[in-house]
Amino acid sequence: MFSLIFTWLIIAWGTLACIYMLRCAWTRFPRRDLDDVVHFLHPVDLSLAESLLDPAADFELRWHSTPRAYREATRRRMRLYLELVRRMSHNSRVLIEYGNAIMRREYPNEDQPADTLENPRAALASDLQHAAISVRLYALLVVVRLRLRLWFPLDTFGVLPVLQLAHLRIAGEVDGPKTYHELKTAAEAAFVQFQPADLPVLTRNL
Repeated sequence: MFSLIFTWLIIAWGTLACIYMLRCAWTRFPRRDLDDVVHFLHPVDLSLAESLLDPAADFELRWHSTPRAYREATRRRMRLYLELVRRMSHNSRVLIEYGNAIMRREYPNEDQPADTLENPRAALASDLQHAAISVRLYALLVVVRLRLRLWFPLDTFGVLPVLQLAHLRIAGEVDGPKTYHELKTAAEAAFVQFQPADLPVLTRNL
């Protein structure tokens, strides 16, 4: 019975996260100058994220640890992955702002058209925004799930099994590390067009 209630709580949190994501997608973020954006990014180590999500690493940890040690090690890995996902979320928000700034530059006196394909520069910004929104959706869903498991460690009492981080690779039908890599690629393409001199800083900070 408690497991069913907990499942519905997770679904409710996920629904609220989706609503928040849609609100962010359809409303403008606070304006920042194009030159400032790159300095607000937080580095994300995708190789570390991949190692945390590796099911083989989780199996090896479980095999060589006592149940208590495995739970403690998993909680440490959860906190580390939570930090990486929070950085993904932050960077996606900053890059949505960047896309908005590009759109304002391309269409200073008119609303953004529904089809941006006729304007290659606007198309780059649109691709960047779409990738950023996908990353933000993933991050919101994963952060909710990780925070619930860290705040309420029900696996300690055997109510729920220990969370396997490999199960967090995909959330909301979005592959987190893969989509973040696509976001990095879209950001690099936009910076090559608009701010080529800042590309090395972007690569380092993103």
